[in-house]
Amino acid sequence: MGSTNGTEQLFHILLTTSHLQKNPNNVVEKVRIPATYTNLQAAKAAAYRCLFDVGYEKEWFTTYETKPEIFENKDLPERSGLAVFAVAPDGTEFRVHIITTPKDEKFIDEVIEGHITKPMYYVVQANVEYSADEGSRVRDIDIEGVFLTYQEARDLASRVLLSKENATTKESFAEYTEAAPTQKDCGYGENVIVRAVSEYGTNYLISVIKNQVLEAVHLAEAAMKIL
Repeated sequence: MGSTNGTEQLFHILLTTSHLQKNPNNVVEKVRIPATYTNLQAAKAAAYRCLFDVGYEKEWFTTYETKPEIFENKDLPERSGLAVFAVAPDGTEFRVHIITTPKDEKFIDEVIEGHITKPMYYVVQANVEYSADEGSRVRDIDIEGVFLTYQEARDLASRVLLSKENATTKESFAEYTEAAPTQKDCGYGENVIVRAVSEYGTNYLISVIKNQVLEAVHLAEAAMKIL
């Protein structure tokens, strides 16, 4: 069992893969969460080796950046917590993020060198916007909650866009699609529980995915169809 390093946060590694080259108006964005850490140093080390753990080599990418100032200068989408941005020869884009959530004691009883080893379920929100130049793209992505069971995560996913305080209901959206209780997706990608569209055209995709190491043959991911 490792030290929690006194931090008040958990640090989650989130990998997104965007396939843009064939049809920019129908992007498929895959989201994976390989690990969660109790300290930033361990999370940074994991983020920087994330793509190499899968088997890629730095020289294979046409672009491989890790400097925040370059992310800003390029005005990249999904910059929140971005640690690595890489582009493959076929145009596929990889982003490795470090996303934080408040520390919860129930997660930190199984820790090895800062790595939480127990199964965890994440509620992920992606906000998609359309531009004439790029088509539909994920502009922001974040983790809204972390749980020990799928059902707990599913319950949050079902209500994360709704608010009694702000009187936000399903009818507040131009479109609102939710997976049935017996289903694990709502027709807008694997593990996507809710898809909603605001009156201004912003798409919100809410997914529930499980952490799983990238070496695994079958990766837990959300494959979001961005229309």
